[in-house]
Amino acid sequence: MKTNLPVRALSVMALFAAVMMSAQNFQTMPVQSGYTADVIANGVGSAMTSTTEDVDGVSFAFVARDFQLTSSSTPLTYGLPVNGIINSAVASTPGLSFMLGDLSGNNSLKISSNTAGSNAGTLTFVTPAAAFKIYMLSTGGSGACTVNVTVNFTDNTSQTFSGVAISDWYGGSNYAIQGIGRINRSNNVLEPNSSNPRLYQSALTIDAANQTKPIQSITVTKVGGTGIANVFAFSADAYTDCVAPTLQPVGTLTSNSAQVSWTIPASVQAVSYDVYYSTSNTAPTAATVPNHSGVTGTSFTIPSLSASTVYYYWVRSNCNTATSQSSWSLSGTFTTLCGSVVPTYTNDFSTFPGTCWTSGLSGGTPATGPTGITSYWASGGFLGTGSGGSATINLYSAGRTGWLKTVPFDLSAGTYKIKFDYGVAAYLSTSASPMGSDDIIQFLVSNDGGTTWTVLETWNQANAPTNTSTQYVYTLTGYNSANTVFAFYGTDGTVNDAPDYNFYVDNFTVESAQLSTSEVKDGIKKVAVHPNPFKNILYILDNREVKSVTVGDSSGRAVKTVTGAVKELDLSTLNAGLYFVIIYFKDGSQSTVKAVKK
Repeated sequence: MKTNLPVRALSVMALFAAVMMSAQNFQTMPVQSGYTADVIANGVGSAMTSTTEDVDGVSFAFVARDFQLTSSSTPLTYGLPVNGIINSAVASTPGLSFMLGDLSGNNSLKISSNTAGSNAGTLTFVTPAAAFKIYMLSTGGSGACTVNVTVNFTDNTSQTFSGVAISDWYGGSNYAIQGIGRINRSNNVLEPNSSNPRLYQSALTIDAANQTKPIQSITVTKVGGTGIANVFAFSADAYTDCVAPTLQPVGTLTSNSAQVSWTIPASVQAVSYDVYYSTSNTAPTAATVPNHSGVTGTSFTIPSLSASTVYYYWVRSNCNTATSQSSWSLSGTFTTLCGSVVPTYTNDFSTFPGTCWTSGLSGGTPATGPTGITSYWASGGFLGTGSGGSATINLYSAGRTGWLKTVPFDLSAGTYKIKFDYGVAAYLSTSASPMGSDDIIQFLVSNDGGTTWTVLETWNQANAPTNTSTQYVYTLTGYNSANTVFAFYGTDGTVNDAPDYNFYVDNFTVESAQLSTSEVKDGIKKVAVHPNPFKNILYILDNREVKSVTVGDSSGRAVKTVTGAVKELDLSTLNAGLYFVIIYFKDGSQSTVKAVKK
């Protein structure tokens, strides 16, 4: 039966998803001078020799991951990174990092006193930089404390942030890094901890009038609290007068390309744009090399993408103004369409439903197509054995109608055949079950991507499958479209019958219809085994042409081989599970049957 259906909307996978993540122009601010203490034990040797002071006033210091008391000591699995780079864990600033001072020299601006004249210190930077915002990396030893932070610009002006809170190094929030452990300087006792101590991130927004001014240094003054202030680093959201673009919804999507576009204020003197994309949502930095640079216009089609893949992308402006380049835009994301697969192809349902398969379709008929989005097909153990590895639909009450639709196939290269294993078993059982009076399972094909369906096979009460694995094979003569899809349609009908059962599908395969030597006599070489599932003995029906039999487990390993016209297999020594019985015939052909041992 062939019916025409209205063209339906594209898959959800083709829709633009507006996931926005910050992509500021983060830069570290290397310190030229101003650190007053080395509070990080590192290298080989006593902590007392690799530090000058503690963090908290009671002998405890930080520890780097390369610290070893002796050269034979067990390497640490925690601690501050040896390269000194702290990648911030704060969710609102992805891509922000800090650069610590020299681990073998002074690396902390440590301030213990609240008394004027002895309660302040200044960190001077190697390269002055203008910023929209600065971020301070600090912690409080033996308690929380409060500091004033004064930003000193190169024009001798300044901006002060008063009452900046610094949490105690144990248990505070808004941490940039945690779980780095510590060491007692007096006895070298290490204290690993999965969540403490911590270094904290404080954000300080520069006034608009000061954002173009390069920052020469920052003075920190402790004004309150019992804790000891330890300031380790500053980073900046660097100022630019070249504004980042605003992304627009993604345009045309295919299986290997995506059209992205953006807008920019008319006042921005942008001469070109850079586009960066990745399968990771990690935001690019100023140093990130774009995938496509020098793009003119405000639209670009990203080429050479992989099908059915989630991508993230960013765009930045190149201007003819002072700072010449903007920060990266906020991020956008898209998923490429499913590409047509050129067989040979197999879905063993080890992952359900499979890449680019769709199980969330329900209702309707092959004449109308699905009308809902309920998932009635699910993962299950084939014929009731195990908990996964096949596709199944449970039919037990009126109104349950579900679709399982395949990936699209490109069958234009020749004639192909389709095959899969199927069967029916009672719900939560391996036992046989009849189908209900108006229950139907149908296997469908569409030459036009799902607009028009043709029924290839129907199972109902009159020809209900058994609880023995059966292979369905169909040569797809006349089905040579570049956008062919298949579907399994199952419905319990309108009659609420007593049977409660599952229909199972496994090892869905599309392959060339050209018969191999072993398949030339395929029609007379289908051999059944019983019982299936079996307990100890497996019988082979019609062994007249059998030359030998090999039994393999699910990993492909041969576990038993018998030569001759064997009629029964003693498999009592095997464990319960799924096995493949390969029957070799005298004419060189073979047949494989899936069997389950209880």
